[in-house]
Amino acid sequence: MTPRIQRVAANAAGRDFLIGDLHGCLDQLQAKLAQASFAPEQGDRLFAVGDLVDRGPDSLGCLNLLREPWFFSVLGNHDQMLLDALADPGMGRSQAFLFHSLNGGEWAATMILEQDPLLLELARMVAALPHVMVVGEGRQRFNIVHAQLLADLNPPRQYSDADLDAQNWGEADSHAIRLMWSRVLGAEAGWAAIENIKGNFYPGLSLTYCGHNPVPQPVFLESHFCIDTGAGYPGNSWVEDRDSGMPMRLTLVERLADGSHRFW
Repeated sequence: MTPRIQRVAANAAGRDFLIGDLHGCLDQLQAKLAQASFAPEQGDRLFAVGDLVDRGPDSLGCLNLLREPWFFSVLGNHDQMLLDALADPGMGRSQAFLFHSLNGGEWAATMILEQDPLLLELARMVAALPHVMVVGEGRQRFNIVHAQLLADLNPPRQYSDADLDAQNWGEADSHAIRLMWSRVLGAEAGWAAIENIKGNFYPGLSLTYCGHNPVPQPVFLESHFCIDTGAGYPGNSWVEDRDSGMPMRLTLVERLADGSHRFW
């Protein structure tokens, strides 16, 4: 599958917010948007790093956000699992159906088997989501991907802005899979969050927001700003065998004019 890229103009009116993996936690999102005085009528926008569904209590409600003109999202691996299960339910016995159900997708099981019209309508919107989003240009540019802009494993290499702009994916045939599934930065990002290690920019790559791997707190590493803090999961965030002491939760990030961030 060739990755899909969507370009979005810089925000000339309101504020831009980003949200970690939603995983069906619509109530938490609405509470945080209220705290931040989110105002789409004044030009505010919300960008999601994918994984709108599974684990939390209201996956359908999160999918319905795709109808809003102020909401933007890339495709996450859980969103893709939902599409795969819908495409091949196998009377509830296919690998795709079982894999989705065993990974937080029980909420959709009956709807998938019945090919529910509402779910099919929402799935068409999910299927059109990009794997990568590029917002703005120049120094104000930022990218969004679900997992990581991993171009190669040996040696580890990230895609650059130039690669994204030219859609230069290299010779491998697993580009889209890596964008949704890579965990190469996962453990390193978790330790960086615990130890408060200062992050770095990867040469030629603008700030890139991502999720997929829950971290105790948002952390910056190799141009990737990891903002998934574990919505939909119980308990605390662990890094390997170490309890971070930070609860799994949803984090809302506001981009400020000076390039810094505010967290909600």
